[in-house]
Amino acid sequence: MTPEQIDQLLADWKKRIDLAGQNLIDLHGLPTYQRLTGVSRFPKAQIVGVTQARLRPALEVMNDLFGYFDLLVQTVDKATQLRSTIPRFLVSPQKLQEIERILTKRSIQFTATQISLAERGLLSAPEITDAIAPQELLVLMTKAFNIAKEAVLAVDEAWSLLEPMLDNAQTEIQTLQKWADSLGVDSLTELADASQKMTSWRERIESDPLGVSVDFTREIQPLIGRVKISLEQVAKQQQLWQKNLQSAHQLQSKLVELHRQAIAAFEESSLKVVDHSMLQTPLASEHIVALSSWLSRLETKFAEGMINPVQVGLENWTLKVKEYITATEKAYAANKAPLETRAELRGRLDALKAKALARGMVEDATLADLAYQAQQLLYTRPTPLDKAADLVSQYEKRLNSTGGFNSDNL
Repeated sequence: MTPEQIDQLLADWKKRIDLAGQNLIDLHGLPTYQRLTGVSRFPKAQIVGVTQARLRPALEVMNDLFGYFDLLVQTVDKATQLRSTIPRFLVSPQKLQEIERILTKRSIQFTATQISLAERGLLSAPEITDAIAPQELLVLMTKAFNIAKEAVLAVDEAWSLLEPMLDNAQTEIQTLQKWADSLGVDSLTELADASQKMTSWRERIESDPLGVSVDFTREIQPLIGRVKISLEQVAKQQQLWQKNLQSAHQLQSKLVELHRQAIAAFEESSLKVVDHSMLQTPLASEHIVALSSWLSRLETKFAEGMINPVQVGLENWTLKVKEYITATEKAYAANKAPLETRAELRGRLDALKAKALARGMVEDATLADLAYQAQQLLYTRPTPLDKAADLVSQYEKRLNSTGGFNSDNL
């Protein structure tokens, strides 16, 4: 290497050492690291469980890092000092080669204690040796630093977030329990168990934050998710039930009203017309009462949590009430028909009489007699509809056969 290349190599190493030193100081200065190691007046945390298993090798690596850093600094200082002995205008190739060897070859000697890092296999060293190049040592230091940093930051995050996470989970559990109560869902013992677990975990946060984090992620979060999905399904079922129940009550009200109208029409037609052969006896009231009782039982069973049987029962109830509605609608139409016919004949007779008056035939003896007979039948009870209809038809034929206005009637 030329002197310029040696100077550039030294400058690069000094920059690397500055960065490495600053990062080591920053990691060492973290309050979490100081709590874990018991430095800077922090009482040393008593770590156990999952956290201990992860931190022990990481903290051991961190201790080795400072020793490796000192070796790296000493090596670069040695090369820097040797460079300072080379005159500017009288370059020694041997010294330049020595500096290059120090900075690029296996020039750093390990003691048995120092080599323990590679022997533990934590840093995946390319080979086990009693000498190592600065660049190889820097690679080992980088891997070791990442191991230590990730472990310390994981604990730092757990210590920072676990309390709020447990608080939020506890609040969510209370919300889910209230929701379950409002839905009438009982026996959610898993929520109570989860609350008890989190209470005990709070005591472990200081000593095993990573273990608590693992337990929380593995147990509480899935539990909350399952309960939430379950309650959402119950809520949807209840919403569907409420919708179906509302429809059921509407159908029942419709049937009750139709039944009332069918009975009223049956009774009125029985009084007002002679021929009862076309009338239909309305559904027995006992059937309406039975349907109402059936629906009440379904509501009671649903309140008791028997969701699936109730859904099947409500489907059967709906089929039955629709069957009754269809039958009652037919009965109502049949029982109303004679009354409508009677009213239609009355209106038809009035219209024909008005037409006769307009033609000047109101005093026609035949028409007057026909009108009188028809009116007598249509405005008395019971009305023989066939006979009344025949008289109205005769009146219409007589009226239409006169050929118009008759001056003799004036």
